[in-house]
Amino acid sequence: MQLGVPELEVIGLCIAVEALDDIANLALLELSGPIGAAGQFEVRYKSREHQQLFLIRLLDFTREHSDGSLTGVTGSCLAVLEAACKSRSFSSDTHFALADATSALRQWLSTETAIRLWLPTLNLEATVNVERRELLFILANHVKHNLSRLTGVSESIAQLLERNGHPVAIHQVPLALDDFRERLQEDYFVYYGTWLAELVNNLRWGIQDYLGDTFRWAYVPGEELAYSYRFPQSISNEIARQWFWRLMNRVRARPYIERFAGVDYLKKWSSGEEAAPSARSHA
Repeated sequence: MQLGVPELEVIGLCIAVEALDDIANLALLELSGPIGAAGQFEVRYKSREHQQLFLIRLLDFTREHSDGSLTGVTGSCLAVLEAACKSRSFSSDTHFALADATSALRQWLSTETAIRLWLPTLNLEATVNVERRELLFILANHVKHNLSRLTGVSESIAQLLERNGHPVAIHQVPLALDDFRERLQEDYFVYYGTWLAELVNNLRWGIQDYLGDTFRWAYVPGEELAYSYRFPQSISNEIARQWFWRLMNRVRARPYIERFAGVDYLKKWSSGEEAAPSARSHA
């Protein structure tokens, strides 16, 4: 099936927006606010299980790679959105909120921090420099899989400790996974939940803004509740048109969470954490 760039973009955007709606929604999250003169919000997970699901889905969105056969992009949903920011088949606005949102999430994930770890199982107290994406990989995989499926996570932890001057035998690491889980789940990703929810919601609204003019042009109201869509000339393949219809329905439904700004005091450094040397100049 030969598809043009706009058709591939439609498929990728539809997959990404559906994934975002599974992450940024009020079934998982509770917003508290507005707080203070700035009208900012604090976000909490509804339960530990809702936090786990949020992080698992976020990891899938930002890291899990497709082979590109469906979207034309070999990479994660975040990479798909980054590709859409380059092709921009449906808008030529100078200010492109979706590009800002994708860049902000990518920067958050790649920021390196120095985090203090107490691992009683290994009788080890250490400060390690690590990118946030690696901490997300460790926790989301841990809460998703049983111990027999966590070989890759154990190897990642062993490499993290070794490059920070704390070599540990690989067969000891699975015994310490609960120490990591407790540090990250009960503290680190509780603190950063508000910021992450804002970043993900900004992505969803970035897509909404990007496709707003296209939706208003394509939407054709009918009698009572009936409606239809016009198709752009660049969307001619029948399969791509089905994806376009599905995507426009997501735009029509709107994001589940209204735009919000997270409180500033949850965008600094969590307890037991400080900016690593490579991150201080960007903080």
